[in-house]
Amino acid sequence: MQAESIQAISLFLNEQPVETTNVNLQVFLAEHGWTEGRFVVVINDNIIAKSAHSTFQLTAGDRIDVLSPISGG
Repeated sequence: MQAESIQAISLFLNEQPVETTNVNLQVFLAEHGWTEGRFVVVINDNIIAKSAHSTFQLTAGDRIDVLSPISGG
């Protein structure tokens, strides 16, 4: 039995083109260092709830913005 080859998909992360084989959002975020702290994920202009990160599946061409809150006045 042959192993399946994993295809990379092209996405945009904070306006920068990236390729990944991780289509699970939580795994993708961890791959890019977003595992702890406060941040919001917006994909194609839709906020993705933190509770949905583990089940959300990325698709080619997705535009992902990871935003951190800024304190101050």
